[in-house]
Amino acid sequence: MRMARNIYRRKDGRFEGRYANGYDVHGKTKYRSVFGKTYAEVKEKLERAKAIANQTMPAPIQKDSPMANGTTIDEAVSMHLENSRLRLKSSTLGVYRRYLDRYISPYFGKMRCDALTAELSQAFVNRLLENGLSVTTVQSVFNLVKSSVVATTGSAFSVQFPKEGKKAVEYLSIDEQKRLEQAAKDRGNVDYIAVMLCLYTGIRIGEVSGLQWSDINFECKLFYVNRTMQRIRSDGENKTELAFLAPKSATSAREIPLPDFLLDILCNFKLVAKTDYVLTYKNKPIEPRTLQYRFKRILEAAEVKDVCWHTTRHTFATRALENGFDVKSLSEILGHGSAMVTLNKYAHSSTEHKRGCMNALSAVYSTN
Repeated sequence: MRMARNIYRRKDGRFEGRYANGYDVHGKTKYRSVFGKTYAEVKEKLERAKAIANQTMPAPIQKDSPMANGTTIDEAVSMHLENSRLRLKSSTLGVYRRYLDRYISPYFGKMRCDALTAELSQAFVNRLLENGLSVTTVQSVFNLVKSSVVATTGSAFSVQFPKEGKKAVEYLSIDEQKRLEQAAKDRGNVDYIAVMLCLYTGIRIGEVSGLQWSDINFECKLFYVNRTMQRIRSDGENKTELAFLAPKSATSAREIPLPDFLLDILCNFKLVAKTDYVLTYKNKPIEPRTLQYRFKRILEAAEVKDVCWHTTRHTFATRALENGFDVKSLSEILGHGSAMVTLNKYAHSSTEHKRGCMNALSAVYSTN
């Protein structure tokens, strides 16, 4: 039996088939493999994989083609996003379209892809950095331009980025946390429930907005994070719409045990609730940007520094470590991909905790 050039038998006896799967930043073809016990199995897998790859990763246009010479960067990015619709989350597409409207189109105008140079690419990156964007955001914007140009002309340019120092995680002190809890309680049930859930479970703002009563198992004393609420841009429009999406990542879909005191608060609130969603206003779920606005009012009432809602998540993680949580358990509750992610992010400790650790040395001193 004569085998195809892209299928061969490995030393372990299995068959492997290779196929083209898009292009890297330098325009070179990337390859992936499928495996099987028989030649026929691999051939069938290979045909399916190649069909999917051809749908989602179109081949780049040759440099000398009329389309490559006439396509603007703006058009290339738009085409790239359109071709990526099937493999990107709608929220991610919304972010990329915002990049196109805010940064890419205003800077490049009608510049053609074949006119882009390394110097112009670096100048674009420098301008975004000068305008105050973070290195991470600028990298994301430039990578969108680069991948779009690669798909159109087959070539792109690398640029230099400054090293971005690790940002300190902002969290509330115990005193600030207690003042925040009291201010939220004074404002009423919805604000109190939202703040307490985030401070004592670490869920994200979109996750608490999308939480339904059916996600809470009062008998087992836990709840499930099944969705996140986001406002995303509609296709081809400047309008936005409210969407309920899958959690941020595979590990973000998780179950979280509820402490007894928080379970009691939820039970009492459920007695007066009349809707499917836990947080509602006029029988409609409260979206994240509304929660952010209400949070500012709570901070003012509590006389706590101006921080974003995500600080409640950082505060939960900090308190958890201070109170002896093992990193693996905390990582799963937060929905991180690994314990190392949690450890790297929350390697700090509060002044109160450091003082308690240092005072513990008194026991050593007293034995002298």
